[in-house]
Amino acid sequence: MSSRKLIPVVVPLAALVLLVAALVNVGAQPKPGIRIPPGEVVDSPSARSMNETARRPVPEAPALPVAGQGATLMAFDGSSLDDWQSLTDTNIEWVAEGGRLQQRLPMSDIPAYEPALFVTRDASLTDGVVEAMVYPTSGSPVGIVLRGGSEGHYRVVLHATAPNDKSKAWIERVTGSVSERIAEAPFTTFAGYNLETWQHVKVTARGSEISVAVDGRTIVSATDNKYAAGWVGVWTLADQGASFDNVRIQRGAAR
Repeated sequence: MSSRKLIPVVVPLAALVLLVAALVNVGAQPKPGIRIPPGEVVDSPSARSMNETARRPVPEAPALPVAGQGATLMAFDGSSLDDWQSLTDTNIEWVAEGGRLQQRLPMSDIPAYEPALFVTRDASLTDGVVEAMVYPTSGSPVGIVLRGGSEGHYRVVLHATAPNDKSKAWIERVTGSVSERIAEAPFTTFAGYNLETWQHVKVTARGSEISVAVDGRTIVSATDNKYAAGWVGVWTLADQGASFDNVRIQRGAAR
């Protein structure tokens, strides 16, 4: 008798258990992932979607190493930008903010992710040293530009560290809208810059030789004689993704 009474109860309970298990399984299915596009630039999936997203405070930049012998052609002193100019097709400004060099984008604009250069207005460098403290925040490429003019310029490109063995640093020759990689650092030499950390970037130009050092270590060198002299400065993408400080340009410096 008791077994007969249990049958109609067990069946509904079994069905209920199966239903609950199905619901739990559905809820456990992974959410659609964020596909990281191919290429050298990898932004965090949680990166800001609009330029008004709050940023973490940027610590004070360390001082540059003692300057070598040579005339200081230009330096960013943390305030005046009169001797500098912005070169970009986007509606972005460069400002002295908290003693640092920083991009500013109008609140109504979305980051353009196009190269944004901030270079010397009149000063021209042939041979010498360009160096700066760089604090990347977005994962976008950053670097230094030199020997620029109406025909083109050289561009040092540094990328963030990432879980692959692709090159994270190179030197480009830029002519108009065309860029050509003329030298690159192997992954084993430079694994990429660190986010939200001040790093010392130095570029030395001597005749046709251009070399790049990060935190005192030379990572890549190139030989090219396309451009001999011109403006110099810093660059990143137009996404407000980096701060610069202690920019120093020396003519004929040697260390």
